[in-house]
Amino acid sequence: MKKVKYGQNFLVNKEIAQKIVDSCNFSAGDNILEIGSGEGILTELIGGKTKSLTILEIDPFYISYLKGKLSIGKNLSKAGINKINFVNIDALKFDFINFAGSLNSKLRVISNLPYEISSPIMEKFIKEKGVFSDLTLMFQKEFAQRISAKENDPQRGALSVIVQANFDTNCLFDVSKTEFNPMPDVDSSVLRLIPKLSSDCDLIWAQSSPFFNYFVHQIFKFRRKMLKNSIYSSFLSIPPDAKEKVFKEAGIDLARRPQTLSVTEFIMVAKSYNDYLGMKV
Repeated sequence: MKKVKYGQNFLVNKEIAQKIVDSCNFSAGDNILEIGSGEGILTELIGGKTKSLTILEIDPFYISYLKGKLSIGKNLSKAGINKINFVNIDALKFDFINFAGSLNSKLRVISNLPYEISSPIMEKFIKEKGVFSDLTLMFQKEFAQRISAKENDPQRGALSVIVQANFDTNCLFDVSKTEFNPMPDVDSSVLRLIPKLSSDCDLIWAQSSPFFNYFVHQIFKFRRKMLKNSIYSSFLSIPPDAKEKVFKEAGIDLARRPQTLSVTEFIMVAKSYNDYLGMKV
């Protein structure tokens, strides 16, 4: 019996669950964090095979359900079950940094995420990315395409640039909506995200700067316009000739559109804008 309270769509195809877990190549020394276990189709494939498995589950019903299911099942030994730690919490409120610190280890994350938390959980992953080794996440296909869209892709937007400034992204495979119960309206995609931990000063600035995020969103407000037109409608405190100079010095043709810019190009221009505004304060 399915109990849906928080917008869950439960993966029911065991072959796909196995494919997801196999793609992670978990080892006995890994500390795994699963967000939203539901009925445990992924949990049963991971439990007992890693150093630890922590489940973040917002619905206490499924914590009780899964504990009972595992205790009477044949897939896990009692020792394996004892390695599973259940935490009844909304993942958006969980402190990944403190938890990783308590383990003295980086975390490997796996999850079939509820669609409605995709954007806020990605914001949280970005802020706390230093504690993750990698994240294997299933999103609504359209959202996954937005995250992974490269230059010149019509799906590319502010989210694409900001995520890619912080993570290397790789779309592993798609999953049909027919593999879930209840069946959602759209297909899903499984993504692998690996944090970008670099010594490059410009990249570090972009990853930690609220201005970079703001700048990218401002530029994409006029995504259908060429840059020579859109720059006049944003950052009104910067004179048009100064804006033009910044783009030209970065070697960016103002006849281009925002979705054609690389992450590196966005960082170069954002830093120049930030420096100009700083000099005017």
